[in-house]
Parts: sequence; structure tokens; C-alpha cells
Amino acid sequence: MRRPQKEGATMATIAQGALETLIALQTPSPKGYRGVPVLVWGMPGVGKSTFIESLAQEDYPVLTLIASLHDPTDFNGLPTLQDGRVRFAPPEWVEPFERHGRGILFLDELTTAPPTVQAALLRLVLERRLGAYALPNEVSIAAAANPPDIAASGWELSPPLANRFVHLQWSLPAEAYREALEQGMFEPAPHIQIDRSAHTAWLYYWRAVVAGFLKRSPQMQLTQPAENEYAFASPRTWDYAIALMASCDLLGYAPRPDVPDRQTRPFVNLVHGAIGSGAATPFLQYLRQLRIPDPEEVLKGTVQVDTALREDELMTLFGAMTGLLLQAMEQNAPHTATYIEHYLQGALRVGQAKKPDAIYMSLRRLVREGRLHQFIRRNPNTQRLLQQLSHYYEDIAKILEDILEPKL
Repeated sequence: MRRPQKEGATMATIAQGALETLIALQTPSPKGYRGVPVLVWGMPGVGKSTFIESLAQEDYPVLTLIASLHDPTDFNGLPTLQDGRVRFAPPEWVEPFERHGRGILFLDELTTAPPTVQAALLRLVLERRLGAYALPNEVSIAAAANPPDIAASGWELSPPLANRFVHLQWSLPAEAYREALEQGMFEPAPHIQIDRSAHTAWLYYWRAVVAGFLKRSPQMQLTQPAENEYAFASPRTWDYAIALMASCDLLGYAPRPDVPDRQTRPFVNLVHGAIGSGAATPFLQYLRQLRIPDPEEVLKGTVQVDTALREDELMTLFGAMTGLLLQAMEQNAPHTATYIEHYLQGALRVGQAKKPDAIYMSLRRLVREGRLHQFIRRNPNTQRLLQQLSHYYEDIAKILEDILEPKL
């Protein structure tokens, strides 16, 4: 007789690294594609490939390629002669992606790929291109690998290829696997949904946080991989980290006063996987010491700018507020005028506290990129605030003059 079963487990709920993989695959990348390229590392037989392939749906193909079984031309395009010119035709395996416009290209057993094949993968992983052919923007890139010392005919991953991925460690705890067997094996993992517009709003915040950190620790912009690690910090992987942190914030995994530490584990793992422990450890420590309020609450006027904040904290806060305000202007949001007024009030407080340099770049970006003139001409209070700010910022005085007294 069949026993009554509990609700089935998914690999995403029991395997360490699975949730982080789902987040990476759906995070809008810095280049506008769907997904930050993710490379899952683990011992053989622990479900890495099974998990990624289980994400396939009728209209969402997952195509598995074992890189070592392919020639470099399979990833650069196949040379053909057309009209007297050599053109590079895409291989037939792109057809499911052309038909559905989305999916996952899964590069399995990546550490079995020799250096020539790894070199051919560089452009595919970063730009989704095979010769002149571009994969659809909604196709994500995933890879899996065993450590080179246990992979069949294993090769070390080259630093240029390693720097194109976020690296995640995968394991399947024995107790979790036993419980999953008792519950009736595994159900397909659900796809995570990340709204691009909402994600963009959080990008402004995390860009400002990273800028504040790198102002204090500029040597962390570019690091070397630690022993037994492949991830390391570079401008590219900092961009990856920013995109992934924005996703975690949207999904409730980012460090916040009301978020338990255990819930932030995906955030921590993704940051380590993007920039390596050499940069991630001091960055996460910096986050724990950061005292800035929610930038949106400042723009709403429910919280005031605390001028006792450090200069890097003020820079982070105003960088985030500037991004949110520019987005509100672009969308013609009804609350834009309110946001502008509270932003300028905060900026004036910083100027009066004799810390104008801390927010100069953010304020300059706002007055040059935003459409302040649309609000200044019909809002006397905004004019007054800008006139007061012009005592601290020469750029504002010049722009204010141009707006209020346009040249004929």
C-alpha cells in the first residue's frame, strides 16, 4: 500500500547553492541579458546537472553542451562561403532558443574543456554571441564543474573565463537527501521571477553602496583569487555583485534590520561567488557597519538626513537617492516633486554641516541628468532651496541661473 506523502521537496529547498543558482539565472545582467552567468562547483553525483536540467519547461528549453566534446568552431560559428564571403553560421543547437526566445544554455563538465575550447567560450559566456549570431536576450548561461583534480582529464579554468562567472559551491547534505527520499523524491524547482523595473530601482542603491566602499578601500576594486577559489574582484564582477544584491533585496534576502541573519545566506554566498572572499569579506564587514537609512524613506520625508554620518555613508545615501529620483523623473511619477524637495532639504543640511564634498558628485549628476527645470519654474520652494544650495555648490549656481533666466 502506498503511504500518504508529505509535500514533496525540491532540490532548491535542500541543496546548498540551489537557491543562489535560481537567483543568478533570473537576475538581469549588467549587459541587459537575462541571468548573470553562473558556474556551480561540486563533487560528482550531487545533483548539479540534474537540478539545472530540471528547470526545463515546454516553452523554456535547457540545452546541455559538454564543452570538451565540441570543437572551438562550434562556439565561434561555422565558416561558410556565401556570395563570395566567409560568414560564420550558428550551429543547429541554437534552434530551440530561436523558437522560444528564452531558456538556459548549460555548459556541463566545464573543467574537462581544454584551453582552446575555453578561449572559444569567452565571447559566448559574456556576450551571448557565436560569431555574428546573438542568442536571444532571455537566454541565461549556466555551467557546472567538478574540481579539476577529480574531473576526467581535468583542466584548470583560465582566469579570463573564471572572471565571467559567479561561482557557487554545491552540496547535498545527507540528512536533507534522506528526508527528500522519505517525502517522495524531488519536485521540479520553481522559477524565480524578478521584475526588471523594480530591479533597476535597487541597482541605484547597491551601486551607491559599492561606490562608498571602494572610496574607502580602492584596492578592493581588483583583487587576486584566494587559494582554492576562482572568483575575484574586477569591475566586471563588481557589476555582477551589484546586480545580484539588487535581486536579493527584491526577494528579501539582503541584510536589513528586520531580516534574520540565516535568511541572508543567499546574499552572502552570491557576493562571495561574484568577487571572491578577498573582497567579499571586507565588503560584508563594511555593510554591517553602514548606518544609512532607507533612501526612499528620506525622499518621502519620513526620515531626515543625519549629518553625523561618515562622508562615505553620506555619499552612499545620496547616490542611492539620486538614482531613485532620476528614475521617478524618467517615469513622470506623481511623487517626483515631493522627492525633489526632500532631496534638496537633505542636501542643504549636509552643506550646512560643512560636508558638501561628500555628496557633490551625486548632486552634480542630478542637476545635469535630471529634468529639474520642469519643477523649478513652477515650484518657488524648490527655487529657494536651490538658491540656498548654490552657496555651497558652484555648479548649481550656474545651472540655476540658466534655468531661471534662459538665454534667448
